[in-house]
Amino acid sequence: MSNEGPNDLGERIAKAKAARDEREARKRRDEQADGVSLSAGGYALRYGAEFVANVFVGGFFGFWIDEFAGTKPWGLLIGGTLGFASGIRSIMRAYRELNARALELAEGQAAPKKEDGTKDE
Repeated sequence: MSNEGPNDLGERIAKAKAARDEREARKRRDEQADGVSLSAGGYALRYGAEFVANVFVGGFFGFWIDEFAGTKPWGLLIGGTLGFASGIRSIMRAYRELNARALELAEGQAAPKKEDGTKDE
């Protein structure tokens, strides 16, 4: 048998727990990174759907204003233009949100730095 005392066993258990926690943290980071890369198509679909919906709603309101006010085609043109501008604005907002999430993920995966400024790998 070995000459290990109770302190040695406690140190081995602590090291094993730390290693397990590190593996679980790495697994969670990998799952998050995979989730971002897999949802890129979802973001593309979101951009397109938001843009088309904004143009459609703006044009629809303009069309109904034309019907009730008798101002054909000016309501449709102005409503479509406002819908187009709103669509561009919503795409910019969604893009900023995507960049913020990517930046948070990148900062979370960066290796911690030592006191002398070098990365701990």
